Amino acid sequence: MARPLWKRTTIAAVKAIVAIAVLWAVGRHVLRTWDDLAKHRVTIQLEPIWLAASGVLYLAGLSACGMFYWRILHDSATPIATAPALRAYLVSHLGKYVPGKAMVVVMRAGMSVPFGARGATAAIATFYETLVMMAAGGLVAAAGFVLAGYSGRVAFMVRGWGPISLPLYRLAAISGLGLGVAFLVVVAPPVFTRLAGWISLPIPGVGPEALPRLSGGLLARGLGWSSLGWLLLGLSQIAVIRSLGGRTAAEGLPPGLAGAIVAAVALATLAGFVVAVLPGGLGVREGVLMAVLSPSLGHDRAVVAALSLRLVWVAAELVAAAILVPALRPTLPAPGSPQVPAVDHQTLKTEN
Repeated sequence: MARPLWKRTTIAAVKAIVAIAVLWAVGRHVLRTWDDLAKHRVTIQLEPIWLAASGVLYLAGLSACGMFYWRILHDSATPIATAPALRAYLVSHLGKYVPGKAMVVVMRAGMSVPFGARGATAAIATFYETLVMMAAGGLVAAAGFVLAGYSGRVAFMVRGWGPISLPLYRLAAISGLGLGVAFLVVVAPPVFTRLAGWISLPIPGVGPEALPRLSGGLLARGLGWSSLGWLLLGLSQIAVIRSLGGRTAAEGLPPGLAGAIVAAVALATLAGFVVAVLPGGLGVREGVLMAVLSPSLGHDRAVVAALSLRLVWVAAELVAAAILVPALRPTLPAPGSPQVPAVDHQTLKTEN
């Protein structure tokens, strides 16, 4: 039996509201970033090829993390194929520009269920993948800053103490390590399983069967996929810097600075995630990137590089969504729609 008209109308209205909210949030985000970029009147000729390469690297990095989301669902009672899992993962990233970050979970679960995933399982998989990604980001940041070995210092004022100067990369490495270890404790299978159980208890119809089968091996694979993702995201920032032209593009980045940029992107994104009240970590990520890039690129070029990266990433997400949303059709019939009964071949053979 088909759904009643009022149900179909309600579902269509909810989908339209979600789409409008996401597009509005993304548009506002782009305008704010563009205004920030316009305030720094720096005449720089951007090279489109490098910007396109940055967008491709960004989507490749997200896809690496999306492979872990697929793997979590694969190790559950309701696995889905790789393509719909990656589609849901990539498109749902547009939801992070809506304040509160809950829209990512809504979009990802909503796009996974029509292909066979259980809604609660997809939501838990989203939380777990994100936390593992943050744990890997902290560890990648710590390793990158240690290997970079930059000796610059950052100064700030403390009331009652006056100016304080601290080693920039050492402070960043300690911050990344601390956050990485904290998230790593949370995603340890025994800890996360208990936390997920506590969270899901008040939700009707959600029991232990909704939890994916977490294990040490799954966590190790997640850290590997996520670390690859962070490397590609860092290379995306390097491509933006190369697009600025000048000496940096002509001579290439020193190996130490390249490693520091990868670490900075990881730490900056992690900081933006922790400050959850700002949509997409607006302002936090750019501040960390500018602090790391300024000593080598100069303040103005560092500002342009950080803000341009945000615009490139948003553009890449919009292009990916425009391609992927119509690319696949649900494999399961909608609830209430006419279904063709399964054929019992053994019964047919007996009757004949």
